[in-house]
Amino acid sequence: MNTSNILEKILDSVFYNSSLKKASRISTNAVGILTLLKGVLKKIQAEGKSTVMQSITSKIMTLGKLLKFYATGDYRGIDLKNVVIIITAFVYFLSPVDLIPDFIPMLGFADDIALVTFVFNSVAEEIEKFETWLLNRDIP
Repeated sequence: MNTSNILEKILDSVFYNSSLKKASRISTNAVGILTLLKGVLKKIQAEGKSTVMQSITSKIMTLGKLLKFYATGDYRGIDLKNVVIIITAFVYFLSPVDLIPDFIPMLGFADDIALVTFVFNSVAEEIEKFETWLLNRDIP
């Protein structure tokens, strides 16, 4: 099964739609976003040693940093729809029961990796703007 097939199945799944609904609610709640980020960080720390997870750890950390600055109000240069897309990926990522349940050896994170990579690539311009903002904010 190739990545685009997995991605199609994810985006059509009840698991993704459920994550999207939760993300819409969380996106307007700073505490909810920060709580979600703590959960994502915890899962990365628990699972991050695996070679499979290492492929998306830096993507998750970058997206997480962007969300953290958004939640604290320090950075607002991102479209709300992209905030919701990132949060959706994180809610999905945290769910142990999704299209391919996480407990299945070797395959359990394939859907999570596909979705996080897709979202990361989808919001690449937002990430670039954010990273430029980060670099320039320390310049007097």
